[in-house]
Amino acid sequence: MNAVKLHPALKNYLWGGSKLKTQWGKNSDWNIVAESWELSCHKDGMSIVGSGGYSGKTLPEYLEVLGDCALGKNCEQFEDFPILIKLLDAQSNLSVQVHPDDEYSLKNEGQYGKTEVWYIADCDEGAFIYYGFVRDVTPEEYKKHIEAGTLTEILNKVLVKKGDVYFIKAGTIHAVGAGCTIAEIQQNSNVTYRVDDYGRVDANGKTRELHIEQAIAVTELTRPPIIKRTGNQIARCKYFSVEKHEVKGITTFNADEKSFHSVLCAEGEGEIRIGKDTLTFTKGESIFIPANTGSYDIYGDFTILLTTVPGASYRIGVDLGGTNIAVGIVDEDYKIVAKHSIPTGSERHYSEVVSDMARAVEAALTKAGVKPEQCVSVGIGSPGTCDTENGVVAYANNLKWDDVPIVDEFRKHIDLPTSISNDANCAALGEALAGAAVGCDNAVMLTLGTGVGGGIIIGGEIYAGGYSAGAELGHVVIKYDGEPCNCGRRGCFEVYTSATALIRQTKQAAEKNKDSLLNGVIAENDGKINGRTAFLAADRGDAKAKEVIDKYLGYLGVGIVDFINIFRPQVIIIGGGISNEGDKILKPLNDYVSNNCYGGAKTPLPRVVRAKLAGDAGIIGAAALK
Repeated sequence: MNAVKLHPALKNYLWGGSKLKTQWGKNSDWNIVAESWELSCHKDGMSIVGSGGYSGKTLPEYLEVLGDCALGKNCEQFEDFPILIKLLDAQSNLSVQVHPDDEYSLKNEGQYGKTEVWYIADCDEGAFIYYGFVRDVTPEEYKKHIEAGTLTEILNKVLVKKGDVYFIKAGTIHAVGAGCTIAEIQQNSNVTYRVDDYGRVDANGKTRELHIEQAIAVTELTRPPIIKRTGNQIARCKYFSVEKHEVKGITTFNADEKSFHSVLCAEGEGEIRIGKDTLTFTKGESIFIPANTGSYDIYGDFTILLTTVPGASYRIGVDLGGTNIAVGIVDEDYKIVAKHSIPTGSERHYSEVVSDMARAVEAALTKAGVKPEQCVSVGIGSPGTCDTENGVVAYANNLKWDDVPIVDEFRKHIDLPTSISNDANCAALGEALAGAAVGCDNAVMLTLGTGVGGGIIIGGEIYAGGYSAGAELGHVVIKYDGEPCNCGRRGCFEVYTSATALIRQTKQAAEKNKDSLLNGVIAENDGKINGRTAFLAADRGDAKAKEVIDKYLGYLGVGIVDFINIFRPQVIIIGGGISNEGDKILKPLNDYVSNNCYGGAKTPLPRVVRAKLAGDAGIIGAAALK
């Protein structure tokens, strides 16, 4: 039997406690066991084989005997063994620290950077972690708090409970609080830049080294993104994939040629059966199962963390518009590595449009140097009402589509898991993951264009509503018996706050006031009026243009306050061309929110902010669809 039990390398750092000895079965003469390196090929602490004919060998020695095939094909992309798995017992707070990414660490430290995931295996009541900043900060503010010893004032303090999961991307400032027992799966690296150690001293009365200059160079100064996982998978990046399995009875896994399996028991006990061979385990023990082992069964009553090395994982985002189809290849950090755009040609049959969409995906993959098998999924953001469960565009007036089975049609060309959602929902999700709402669980996005698109994020996920129809925020009535809307009602939010509405309002003011500067600005633009016209005239001191803007922002403020009172988001995001006016619209809107929201200053008020990602938001949000 090649599957083996591993004995860990132990560390007695000053912040550790005794739980790994008393509750997790770690044998040591030390009173303190802070860390237990369960799966490690790192030179600073190697795991030891504890069962079978290779007992006593280090894990690297064991792997050398078995050969590279024991690691699996997915490990070929890495020069060294890619991961390190630990248990941590924090009797007191760990230092505030940050880890570099691969590029910085390889250049400056000669080893890989460190992205990790924390699984809260157990915790005392009131235990917490620091996870990124509580808000976006400037480099000057970051440095000032470090020098003043007040860094924790701007850190995001999160109360934790058993079973919580936190993905700590390289560059995210963080710290484990006292009372936490954590299973940490990370890159195979021991690079840590300590920013604040609370003035502690070791047994010799010496303070530990801080790494301020390096930390400032690598720290991400925005709030960390929301990363939601569904099913058993609790974390995935290019270095590791982690699944949590709670089993009473039997479950079957397959260690194929792609990756080895690492099994860490977080609760209970069980037995691994490979053919006629068996290997028992209990809480705190780790099992290494080589790639190519094939199918194996685990019996018992237990909770395990199963870690493997995934292949390179990208997601494909498609932003389907009435004019253009934009495709992006998106990596694990929600960054677009390549894009391709083509005209939609919406007058054609939907099958032709979808065929072109697939060709655009292939072109984007070629630009990125990525193969389809390296991609996890495809997400499509479509205008109109989308039946996300069945993959159907139920209605999209600008495409003249009714009940189009877009997912089934697309998979005739590219056979990857494919999902759809409304394009405004996708844009909102993109801004939540990588733009103006990073770190916010709840957000509302308004896109002010020809109409008004609306997207709602609740708990880090798209609010699809009944029948997956999404949120038509543009068609909330804000003026009874008001201007007619193309939806058939009167007084809709869209009629007063879209870019189309602002153009209409500007034109009306110009026609009534022939001597106003509005007409001069219009003349300079060859008689054309756009969303900027009134703002340009107001900048020149035109009173009528200012009246147009004030009234427009008044309508916009009414709707925004309505949405705040209903959803209580952390942020309202304004997208579309009008958002380019920046503080000219954001300041008055935030003032209106402060003065008109229910509860006023007695409740937390959201910020009204400008969208950051422009056209990329829809691509990134679509790519993130599950």
